[in-house]
Amino acid sequence: TYESMLASVNLIVVVLVMAAAALAFIVLYNLTNINITERIREIATIKVLGFRPKETASYVFRENVVLTALGTIVGLGAGICLLCLRRGLAGICLHRFVIANIDVDMVTFQPRVLPFSFVKSILLTFVFMVIVDVVMYLKLERINMAESLKSVE
Repeated sequence: TYESMLASVNLIVVVLVMAAAALAFIVLYNLTNINITERIREIATIKVLGFRPKETASYVFRENVVLTALGTIVGLGAGICLLCLRRGLAGICLHRFVIANIDVDMVTFQPRVLPFSFVKSILLTFVFMVIVDVVMYLKLERINMAESLKSVE
């Protein structure tokens, strides 16, 4: 019974992680797409001035790195609540809330988050950022300089 319950919990964790990964990818993709679409004339001008493709991409994607880093910091700050004190130690409020609500009569979970879990979440966020940047690099390459500069704002 214990192993089947843990298998169910593991399946739920996998589904939640996949949903969070999809959300991260969609948010990063939309932000990058809007950024490129809004600045298409600027990017076309940079290309006309002779910037190489990698220089143009680094110019555009530098903002992605900064925004992803800021989002990661804010997300970690929201996940780790230093004001929530329990037994004299700083607690993980959101984690404690989830663990308290999934507590079952037969099994009690110890509310503990390992530091490596934070490292994994940061790394996964940046992996998604790199994937989005690679996909959007193709969009940058397809920008028609003449058409973009002719458009009236």
